[in-house]
Amino acid sequence: LNPVIDIRSQQTIFPVRKRVPWERVTVLSQNILAKVQIWTILIALPVALGCGLAISWVFGAGVFLTALWAVAGFRALEGLLRSAVVPQGAPRNEFAIILWLIAKLAVYAVAVWVLFFRPFPAISHAVGFTILMVVLVVVGARHRAAEIKLATTAKSDQL
Repeated sequence: LNPVIDIRSQQTIFPVRKRVPWERVTVLSQNILAKVQIWTILIALPVALGCGLAISWVFGAGVFLTALWAVAGFRALEGLLRSAVVPQGAPRNEFAIILWLIAKLAVYAVAVWVLFFRPFPAISHAVGFTILMVVLVVVGARHRAAEIKLATTAKSDQL
């Protein structure tokens, strides 16, 4: 948005974009992220069971534990961002940031251990981690579609 000069008062007026209140964004993202975490675990269970029956139980365990690892890493990243990125003027809790950073590093330490000691097949890790990515896309797309539907319904009600 470009600034405009008011001819009468000779002052520069800067237009302000309307923004979504911080609280609404927080509530919406908490709901979406919680759904992603829950659905990832719920989908990983039957996928891991199917892989366990079709391929091997070690492969199925690798799928499920990697999906849990992905959820734990996602949750640690969410907590780290919620602690570090706060609205302007709000206090930042450095202790929480340090704890979430330690949690995130611990999640990656588990990943490094698994890569070196190979208790599960590598492909099972790819399958387990992909579950989180697919669920993230599907939940995000469904949420966006619901927002668009709500916006178009609100516009049609105004007419």
